[in-house]
Amino acid sequence: MKLKGILLVIGIAIFLYTDCQAGTKDTSAENILTFGVNMRFRYEYMDNFNLNYYGDEPAKGKGTDGFLLGRLRMGMDYRPTKNIHVAVWGQHAQVWDIGFKESDFYNSTFDQENNPYEDEWELYNTYLEVTQILDQPLSMKAGRQIISYGDKRIFGPGQWGNTGKWIWDAVKFSYKLGDGFVDAFYGKTMLHDSDQFSLNHDHGFESYGFYSHFKLPKNLLGIMVEPFFMTKKNDRDTYKGENGQWEDFDSYYLGGRIFRMDLNGWDADFTFIKQEGDLSDDDIDAYGYHALIGYNFKNIVFTPRISLEYSYASGDSDPTDGKKETFDGAFGARDKMFGRMNLFQWKNLKDAQINLEVKLKKGFYLTAEYHQFWLAEKEDAWYLNKNYKDTTGNSGDKIGKEFDIVGRWDLPRGNQIQFGYGHFWPDEFAEKQASDKKADWVFLQWTYNFSYGLI
Repeated sequence: MKLKGILLVIGIAIFLYTDCQAGTKDTSAENILTFGVNMRFRYEYMDNFNLNYYGDEPAKGKGTDGFLLGRLRMGMDYRPTKNIHVAVWGQHAQVWDIGFKESDFYNSTFDQENNPYEDEWELYNTYLEVTQILDQPLSMKAGRQIISYGDKRIFGPGQWGNTGKWIWDAVKFSYKLGDGFVDAFYGKTMLHDSDQFSLNHDHGFESYGFYSHFKLPKNLLGIMVEPFFMTKKNDRDTYKGENGQWEDFDSYYLGGRIFRMDLNGWDADFTFIKQEGDLSDDDIDAYGYHALIGYNFKNIVFTPRISLEYSYASGDSDPTDGKKETFDGAFGARDKMFGRMNLFQWKNLKDAQINLEVKLKKGFYLTAEYHQFWLAEKEDAWYLNKNYKDTTGNSGDKIGKEFDIVGRWDLPRGNQIQFGYGHFWPDEFAEKQASDKKADWVFLQWTYNFSYGLI
């Protein structure tokens, strides 16, 4: 089955690439029916860590592993009128030669498999979208869809993951207000069981809320503000409270983002989010924030951008007081936020970061970043794995340092190449709770996008 899958995907790639060399048809929104493809292959090599463990002796998977990821998304977009859009897309995600077994991705929180690497022949973007409802700047999208906003820190699609971390079955209404908008939604998140079609098994989280975007007047420097609110609920009794009882999870979030990019070369960005609710019998009282300041050197070679960032997510200093103070990251992306090696989540975390971005030539970009990571509360866990925890606090709070460099090369005819390297130096907490060995990561990725107007 694995061999057939890779041969099929490669065959489709060759066919589409050959066909696109002969020329493409206009694929603008004027087309009534459009066929599209997004294809991606990525090789990753991980040394002394994997998705859920740090060190060369993980409880599951391999400590040193090299594997190939493949993902094919293809479908149709039908626009019978200028205000109606019907999308029907599918996704096929596979992994070859990885050290994990399918059973390793059983998720006790959802009481079923949730596989980040593999999910065969699933629905992807499949929805009905209607715009200009009642001749107003109001639109509605209903069905399977991506919900993503801002810098993707609060709502992120999680598309670095092979199956896609956050894919929604949802209804979303959007109202435009000049340069801004207000979106309101209700939906449930998709789970990835490689042996079952998603319409035949349960969802993950349930949520409703709003996200908005406004531009302040010029006399206020054109600052952007993005207030938001949402809930996050899982009614399975799979959450253990500090009193030992197992019950459900019901949380809500309130916060906002304020930012201004390229003000005389300067960038500034700040996000704050408060989380409350219930986890089993525990009262949730948690928060997170992120701050960035950067400068764009537009008039020198390679137009470099230098930026400083600091991310904080609260932790739980007392595991017996009936309060859950560990912020859980809401629905945010992970892969680009807290080191490219994906060793960290926005949970019980302090992350100080410096970045350098350069444009070597048209379509060719390099980004280098350096992180220092600490636990927000040393009695709480490093959430690569919740078992990396010392409730006495005697293991300290310094987890480690990470350096990453990532390149992107935008090529003609819908092709793109990405490559990268990461290195992690463990500090006191990681050495005592996981491993004292350094870790390395390498990846090479090819992405291909193609669309063809049929009618």
